[in-house]
Order: sequence, then C-alpha cells, then structure tokens
Amino acid sequence: MNDKPPQDAVLVDRAEGVIELTINAPHNRNSLQSPGVYEGLMAGLDELERDSSLRAAIVTGAGGAFCSGGDLRALAAGTEDEVRTRMTRNTWLYRRIALADKLVVAAVDGPAYGAGLGLATACDVVVAGQSAVFCCAFTRVGAMPDAALFWSLPARVGVAQARKLMLWATEVKGAEAAAMGLADEHAPEGSALPLARKLAQRIAAGPARAYGRIKTGLRQSPMSLEQALSFQLDNAPGLFASADFKEGVAAFFEKRAPRFGRD
Repeated sequence: MNDKPPQDAVLVDRAEGVIELTINAPHNRNSLQSPGVYEGLMAGLDELERDSSLRAAIVTGAGGAFCSGGDLRALAAGTEDEVRTRMTRNTWLYRRIALADKLVVAAVDGPAYGAGLGLATACDVVVAGQSAVFCCAFTRVGAMPDAALFWSLPARVGVAQARKLMLWATEVKGAEAAAMGLADEHAPEGSALPLARKLAQRIAAGPARAYGRIKTGLRQSPMSLEQALSFQLDNAPGLFASADFKEGVAAFFEKRAPRFGRD
C-alpha cells in the first residue's frame, strides 16, 4: 500500500521571482484535508524561504474554488484527539505564511470557507475574483473558528465585524469583501489570478527587506507608542544603510524606476 501523498495535489509554477501554488483537489473543492495538499503547500512555502531568487508567492485553487477548509465527513468521524492532532499539524501552515519574511498573495476565486477563509486571511494580500465568496462557516455546523482566524480576521476587519462574521457565518462576496477590508483588491470581471500575478510581480520587483520588516511590524500590531518607537529603532536604521535604500535614492534623483534586490 502506498501512503505517499500525491505529487499533483499542489501545482507549482515559478516565474519572474514568484512561486505560484495552486491547490489541485477540485473533487472536494480543494479541502485542506485532501491528500497531499498540506504537504504541497508547506513544501512550496519552504522553497519560497530557501530560494533567494523567489521574492513572493501566490496561493490559489483550481477548478473554481479557492479552498473549502476541512473535510466535514472526516471531521465528524474523528475523535476529539484525532481532530486535535490534525488541527495541531495545520497550525504550522498558518505560522509558515505569517512568519515568512516574504509576502504571500491569496488569489481567491469561488468559495473560501472555514479553514479556507483562514488560509486566505493568513496571507499578506488578498485578491477577490468575480466569483469569490468568503464565509466563516463554522457555526453552521456547530463548531467555532480555527485556522488562526481569531488573529487574522479581527486584524483585517476589526473586532466588531469579525464578531458578526464568526457568529452568523455570513457569506461575503468579492466587492463587499474589498469594501470591508477582508480583501485588498477586487477583480470584478473575472478571475483573481491575473491581478494577483501583477501584484506579486510588483512585490518581487520591490524592496524585499522593507516589505519583510513591515510584515513583521504589522504582525505585532496594535502596538503602544513605546513599542512602535522601539520597533522602528530596531529595524529602520538597517534599512537606511541597505543597498536597496541607496538604489532607491539614486533612482529618485535620476528620475528612473529603482532596481531593488542587489543586497
């Protein structure tokens, strides 16, 4: 019997400094519990961190769905200890995205439900396509949110709005998601992927160290005044001494686009 996860559960493409990870389990709407999906996402995110030529990532889904979260039948059949074990493993996926120095873009087409919503909101930039539907669906089946949503959802939409989304499991479509801050960008006439690629390429061409420090600071927000001042003193001077800063200043005075990434 072969227990090795399928190699095509997450499709990987690399171009222009961006690694694109496509969840490829459309038979169950790209559930995170589909064999090989967790392993494929983690492998791709590990590659993002290891490979200095990769400067951004895109996470998306195949077959008209972003990610439907957990497999309800499998969850219902499991014991409390089995669910805890599975949930503990999945925490490393959200940590991997949140703690990465490089930015990750979610391209959301179709449903991002439950843990799929958590996967999207763990990313730094969320692009919603025409068909995108976000739902913190847990209470519909008598559960509570997981997937780091108690961290990521209030950070995006505020505590009051997060409370509504968590309690009432309301579906939010693309334009509304962008208006409330659940998504950063909305592609109203088609797939999220072209716009996500454009943004990822912009990130890849940008000042990676500065983006990474901003990501770290926002992860620690909200800060007190003293925490904010300490954070800037710990991080900003090194950026002002960097090759990226020198290139940015030279480009500004020479009235040209900067060419970052030479550190």
